[in-house]
Amino acid sequence: MKFNQYTWDLYKQSPEGQKAIKEFEEAGNNDTAMDLVFKYNPRIKLWLDNDKARTLIADFCESMWCYNIKEFPDKERPKNLDEAKEYFEEVISRGYQEDGEIVIPRNDYNTMLNNIVWISFLMYYFSPNFYFPNIFVFRFFNLQKIADAFDIELSPVPKKPDYKARCMYYWRLCEIFYQFRIDNSLSPAELCAFLYDFAPNFTPKEKAEIPKPAQAWCIGGMISSEEKKIDTTFWQANPETKKGDILIHYETSPVSAITCFWIAQTDGVIDPFFHYYGNTYIGNKIDIPHITLKELQADDYFSKHPLIRKKFQGVNGWPMSSEDYSELLRMIKAKGFDIDTLPKLYAPTLPKNVNIEIERDVEQQLLEPLLNSMEWYENKDFIRQLPIHAGRGHRIFPDYALHYDNKPDEEKAKVLIEAKLYMKNNQEIEKAFLQARSYAYLLESTVIVLCDKQCLIVYEKKQSFDRDSYKKYYWGELENPDLFNELKNKLNI
Repeated sequence: MKFNQYTWDLYKQSPEGQKAIKEFEEAGNNDTAMDLVFKYNPRIKLWLDNDKARTLIADFCESMWCYNIKEFPDKERPKNLDEAKEYFEEVISRGYQEDGEIVIPRNDYNTMLNNIVWISFLMYYFSPNFYFPNIFVFRFFNLQKIADAFDIELSPVPKKPDYKARCMYYWRLCEIFYQFRIDNSLSPAELCAFLYDFAPNFTPKEKAEIPKPAQAWCIGGMISSEEKKIDTTFWQANPETKKGDILIHYETSPVSAITCFWIAQTDGVIDPFFHYYGNTYIGNKIDIPHITLKELQADDYFSKHPLIRKKFQGVNGWPMSSEDYSELLRMIKAKGFDIDTLPKLYAPTLPKNVNIEIERDVEQQLLEPLLNSMEWYENKDFIRQLPIHAGRGHRIFPDYALHYDNKPDEEKAKVLIEAKLYMKNNQEIEKAFLQARSYAYLLESTVIVLCDKQCLIVYEKKQSFDRDSYKKYYWGELENPDLFNELKNKLNI
């Protein structure tokens, strides 16, 4: 959806809106900044809302402000985006010294990235016209949902080892939100209230359906007492984690054992501001009898496993094979636990007599027969490579437009379908989703379908398309009449 001025004006006039805007207008001292971060980012609050951490953060902010930002080589505040970019790049490159002693070396982008929240608040306080306080650390998934809800196009995330580019991704967001702020006549404080208080109310709240698990992964670390009390938490994970995947949790010393299973609540996300880069939200925790490191080392199967040989070093995001998972279930069952209560890995099957080698095979052997079986036919109900206008006469060609309107000067299709040979990772799925979504906006479509040789992924538009809200249908499953009719009803709009 687009920014709605009427809804925003109602929010601005409400007590809640006025309070949020005022909070960011007054976000000029360390205590206020910390309180705002802890208010709007529960994960940071969980880790850092204590006296020791507050003191360290305050000391860091004071030093950065005095030795790096405020007195940074006697420059005036930036007057335009180019100057603001140059200024920020100098701030994160310079490091700082105190009393002649180097505290942060020059070009230590890793340290700067780990402190990007507090640096962003200092930059916002220094020049709120061009910078904003970045409270999206550990919450990049939430930023994506806001971007989806308000048609804000985010830039691709830099590679993991490029810490400077990951720091500069904050500046890229500054540019994007600066333009959004100007386009919608928002003050700097109003932009902050929009991002952290207003916009989250317009992102989907209902839990998306959890697909069957296709993969098991290992994660590790101690589970805090607070995390044991909540249904869903954030965890470092392989960015290729799919929603529904099984996450096997190894608790580190002094426990040194596999203690529970989780289910991924979202697809894995690459977060440029999170040091470890990949993460997901986990839930549906199932406690199991502890399988200790010593027991795994003594087991005939796991004693040879590379992760066990490494004593679970680098555990977060380690993929487990189906055989690994089966052998782990064997050890759990030997302790008297009912393994029928544990999730099972799902292996999709293809319909018989298909041979998929290229993308056109997906279309001809899987997609078109499915549409025909639903009594929809080419050039009557759907059209391939429908040419559509996209600015200044440029024409693009989505793979399939279903239930299209072929009236002159009207380019509409209720369902937009993009076919690929195989979307092997989350990045390829996201790329296909963004491509299809751009077509769907032009054609005023209300359903997007991505398909490859494994499955169809169906996104239904509510107020907007949400990349996390989808239903997955494996081709072999569609022999089930209930699933077949469910899919047909989604597409028959």
